[in-house]
Amino acid sequence: MTSRAITNLSLCNCLALRQASRYITGVYDQMLSAAGLRVTQFSILYKLSALGPMTVNQMSAELVMDRTTLTRNLKPLERDELVVSGPSEHDRRERVIDLTPAGKAKVKAMLPLWRKVQQTFEQNFGAERADELRRLLRDVVDTGIHELQQGARR
Repeated sequence: MTSRAITNLSLCNCLALRQASRYITGVYDQMLSAAGLRVTQFSILYKLSALGPMTVNQMSAELVMDRTTLTRNLKPLERDELVVSGPSEHDRRERVIDLTPAGKAKVKAMLPLWRKVQQTFEQNFGAERADELRRLLRDVVDTGIHELQQGARR
């Protein structure tokens, strides 16, 4: 590989974000593994705990995750009876997801583990920098660039 290719690759926003995401996801997964869930599954449970029951489409939007990936992550949570899903009262074609009592207990049990990894990250990266990073990443999601992807499908 030429030095020009290496330089161009190091400027790739997507690569840099994916590398950081894989790195941080691995750390969170390792820390949360004692509770038997991955950070993605914890995020689903936590969102339901904070926001209440929601449709698959709503959850997908909340997590900025496609429906297929969300459905794949919901299966073990349903199997372990941490969440339940059923048809919406308003549109029977849409599924609504909700926490079970076991799911609420799981969130409560996992919060100390999650807080510990949060604290460790902020100690190592800096609390102010971590806060700014979260703001910047929310701004990335809000750019509307996903419209490029939708336009490419047409």
